[in-house]
Amino acid sequence: MTEKGHVSKDQALWNAVATFAFVTLVILGFGLLTHGGRFTKILYYIDFFDVLIMGLATFRIIRLITYDKIFSFVREFFLHEVEGVYVKRDGGFKRLVSELIECMWCTGLWAGLFVFVAYLANPVGTFLVYILAIAALGSFFQNVSKAVASTFEK
Repeated sequence: MTEKGHVSKDQALWNAVATFAFVTLVILGFGLLTHGGRFTKILYYIDFFDVLIMGLATFRIIRLITYDKIFSFVREFFLHEVEGVYVKRDGGFKRLVSELIECMWCTGLWAGLFVFVAYLANPVGTFLVYILAIAALGSFFQNVSKAVASTFEK
């Protein structure tokens, strides 16, 4: 175990690998979107609606990975059970992934990159992003209706 705020040398290496992978994916995504200069202009025409759709889709992915039951088998694979509670590994690749999965801010960066590139890269990606955005709105409305119903039940 390491002290709070201290990162072991092994974990620092894995964190550096993740940072390098993220930067590489950003560069590859930008290259994909601007290949030959034909999509460069589209980056200047992203409006509020596009950002809203991409934001909702990113929110849905964050929620899916970090909290939703359907993704729990992946979270459990990277965590280990101690006295009935799932905790992070002490180090290594599984520790890195468990930290990325449990941190909604970390997951959000990766999800945002995926959503942005998918939304702009091709119609299939746009379709997927719209589905995720609609699911996010559905989740929001469901939570609002539960909150309203619970106030009347008291």
